[in-house]
Amino acid sequence: MDTAKEWYAAVKEWQRARDELTGAIAAIKWPSPTPGCLESYDRAFARETEARERMNQAYERVRR
Repeated sequence: MDTAKEWYAAVKEWQRARDELTGAIAAIKWPSPTPGCLESYDRAFARETEARERMNQAYERVRR
């Protein structure tokens, strides 16, 4: 896969992870969130962070 396509795929993956994180945030019931909601948020946050890092790494490869 060429670097531009790799970067595009990484962007799409990050967008999906960001949408999942947004959904997890919306599902938290304040002021007393359930442990399940917080676990979902933690997983979504980790996925979004990893996807963002992969997207940034792919972008750096495209720029070279």
